[in-house]
Amino acid sequence: MAAQTPTALLLIDIQQGFLPTHHPANFWGPDRSNPSFESNTTSLLATYRSLVAKFPTQHKVIHIAHSSLSPTSPLHPSSPGFQFQSFAAPQEGELVLTKSVNSAFIGTELEGILRKHFAGGNGTGKLYLVGLSTDHCVSTTTRMAGNLGVVGGEGEVVLVEDATAAWGKGGWEASVVHAVHAESLKEFASVRETEGVLEEWKELGGK
Repeated sequence: MAAQTPTALLLIDIQQGFLPTHHPANFWGPDRSNPSFESNTTSLLATYRSLVAKFPTQHKVIHIAHSSLSPTSPLHPSSPGFQFQSFAAPQEGELVLTKSVNSAFIGTELEGILRKHFAGGNGTGKLYLVGLSTDHCVSTTTRMAGNLGVVGGEGEVVLVEDATAAWGKGGWEASVVHAVHAESLKEFASVRETEGVLEEWKELGGK
């Protein structure tokens, strides 16, 4: 099989603590954006796993879990909410990293892992980001990926905007919070949607 530009799919904080059954009412906010988040992420993960199966050294799935330092948080490691949601649960061989701040690059080995992985493309790669929430950990991690240059000068950071979600806050509806933050991330990444990314991956996998 011909070599491809190395890629990685980063799934950020898709944990049970964000489900309504695992947090008090309005804990994260009064409403959530993007009802297609779960279905889009499910499709992306399934297609990307097929790509990994065909090209296991060139593509990598990385799961990020948020380990809150607050004992009352649904994402505290002592809480059932710390566990991954079933549709995004890691499979054997997939990397899991744990953080305690918004950025997945702080307090983890993520930067080194990505640089080593993308070294197979002469330091150039493509990093795709999905997960929760758009305005917190997804935004911070996307910005740092761009600032750190982990994909190399010719690489690309890709935020899959409709595979992320945000909660309303400060009187702003969730859809507004989501849209504004996704728009602001265009300075740091290509902001794309699930359909186009799926087509790209299917082409890489030879359909």
